[in-house]
Amino acid sequence: MLTRALVVFFVFAAFVVAGFVVTSSRVDESLLDEATSPADTIPAQSTATLLAPPTSVAQAPVLSSVLPVPVATTAVPPTSISATAEAVPRSGSGELLVAATAGDRAGTGELIEYSVAVEVETNLDPDEIAQFVEAVLADPRSWIAEGDLAFQRVPQGGLFTVVIATAETIDTMCVPLRTNSYFSCARNGWVALNLNRWMSATDSWTAELIEYRNYVVNHEIGHYLGRPHVQCPGSGQLAPVMMQQTKGLGNCEPNGWPYP
Repeated sequence: MLTRALVVFFVFAAFVVAGFVVTSSRVDESLLDEATSPADTIPAQSTATLLAPPTSVAQAPVLSSVLPVPVATTAVPPTSISATAEAVPRSGSGELLVAATAGDRAGTGELIEYSVAVEVETNLDPDEIAQFVEAVLADPRSWIAEGDLAFQRVPQGGLFTVVIATAETIDTMCVPLRTNSYFSCARNGWVALNLNRWMSATDSWTAELIEYRNYVVNHEIGHYLGRPHVQCPGSGQLAPVMMQQTKGLGNCEPNGWPYP
């Protein structure tokens, strides 16, 4: 009886250890961007359903095929980057306006090409957004400060497309992550920026809106560079750019730059 009991005990222990190894080897999706993983519970305030991908044609994005690579349309670019946050639409058609020209190279290291687009319903000018993103990535406080990276905007393709879109379109772009019509993400070939956050940041954001925009561009592109999330290093210090500042600043001060 004692021998049989010992055998049962060791078999059970083996299953427990194996289960721990399998569980602990899973990738924590929450480290990838500010969205939640598919296993997380959607907050009660979110009632959005994921939109079906648009039917406009093009080749698949470099990293996925959730939505096609944006193609230039003949639609007239709407107003400007400085538009107010009033009447921000929650959903859109998925049709994208692309900044169709190429930009200058910023940095001296390995070249990363990217493109820039906006969803039609955002009422943003893709060329102005492209200029803003270029200025962020060319800033000496941005990722080029490391000396081993360079960025250049191209009309289509590249490693990712920076796109500003309505909340429900962002939900689709970020599948299987859950952006809950609130967060942005870096996923599926997109640096997908939520229009609501672009226009009004968050209730806990204490700096200028432009600094939040600097932050969200640098933060999400940081994920494509393999940077994980980090925590506030201490009370009163600048938040690291890879801290999830959209979710709150804690005891840190807001910061939009990798190397402020």
